[in-house]
Amino acid sequence: MLGTILSHRIFVSSDTISNYAHVWFVSRVMVRTHGIPYHMAIIGHGQGLAFPYAFLPWVTAALLRPWLGDWVVTLWLVVGSIGLIGTTFWAFPELRRGWWWIALVLANPFLIVAPVLGQLPFVWAMAFGFAAIACWRGGHTGWAIVLAGAGQATHAAVVLPILAIVVALWLRCEPERRKLLVAYAASLVIAAPAVALVFLTPAYADSSTGVKVVNFVETVAPRLLVVLVPMGLVWLRRRGVRPWMAPALLAAMLATSLVLASQLDTRTAWRDLHKSPETSLVPFIRSAAYRPGLEYRVLSTTDRRMGMYLLIEHGARLDSEFFPESIVRRTWPSAGEYCAFLRARRVDRVVVYTHYDSGFHKNEGKLLRELALDQALCAPQHVTVTHIASANRYDVYGINRP
Repeated sequence: MLGTILSHRIFVSSDTISNYAHVWFVSRVMVRTHGIPYHMAIIGHGQGLAFPYAFLPWVTAALLRPWLGDWVVTLWLVVGSIGLIGTTFWAFPELRRGWWWIALVLANPFLIVAPVLGQLPFVWAMAFGFAAIACWRGGHTGWAIVLAGAGQATHAAVVLPILAIVVALWLRCEPERRKLLVAYAASLVIAAPAVALVFLTPAYADSSTGVKVVNFVETVAPRLLVVLVPMGLVWLRRRGVRPWMAPALLAAMLATSLVLASQLDTRTAWRDLHKSPETSLVPFIRSAAYRPGLEYRVLSTTDRRMGMYLLIEHGARLDSEFFPESIVRRTWPSAGEYCAFLRARRVDRVVVYTHYDSGFHKNEGKLLRELALDQALCAPQHVTVTHIASANRYDVYGINRP
């Protein structure tokens, strides 16, 4: 699987394109100014950050991008995945003895899903987290603090709660509990700036409280098993297992992987292993209708946000970040509310794919067609919509606003 990923210059999957886009932007700024950017105002309706997370993997990839191009992000995804596997065995050396235990670690369904979904920040962050566990168990407290801080800073929204749960579970068997709590508190100090950045990102600010809670649970709960599975295997090994239990556990993990592979997003990600990046927006970008410097809203279906990356590479700005929460996919109750949203976001163009409404069960494409036919629908908001371009898979609408 990792070898197949490496064969792609750009590996397009559920969570990958934001990595390519941010590394491209950071590298470009570093080459031009010899500095590291804070803002990335070409995304997130002018409020985007260059490092909403993933500072360490992104900035190191950006340093190498002038020589390796986009492929450096693909390479960094594979490096992080291998690092996650290696640090798992480093943290829990009990699992290095016996082929059944090695196979059980490698068959962890969520260890397999993370790289195929392109979760680069997560695999790097958890690799730091497992390295911190290894250093703590080896008596290297200082390194454990630094590595735990680095892991939580790399993906604060997910890895910080995961390590908090690990520490809470570890306290039950830790003879030096006070020392562990002090060390964990010190790691939080290292991670604090990254935590602050989470709250400053448009993806956080643009989503409702309900969306934040649901996404938090849906994101953290399955990824928590990346560390709970090896911890559980260590516990089982210490208690002693019957000969049939290890094969049964391996069969259960493989069955779980098959179930996960049948889920829509994961099933699409497995197919993406053998696909090239979609370039359906290229004809529009090359046409006279394309205007760089304007703010685009992209409502795509199957391109995995590749079109958004192509647009910013060719001088556009985006009304959202690359996270679904920031895109704001919703059913609009009225044309007036939708136009107020477009005006607040300072949107100049909307690119809507033909099957966006049916694929996401929304009504934005329908609204745009109605607004283009009736210019008076959003007169109170001083917004008008015109249809400016068409292609086989999408339409482009111009937004005229104060």
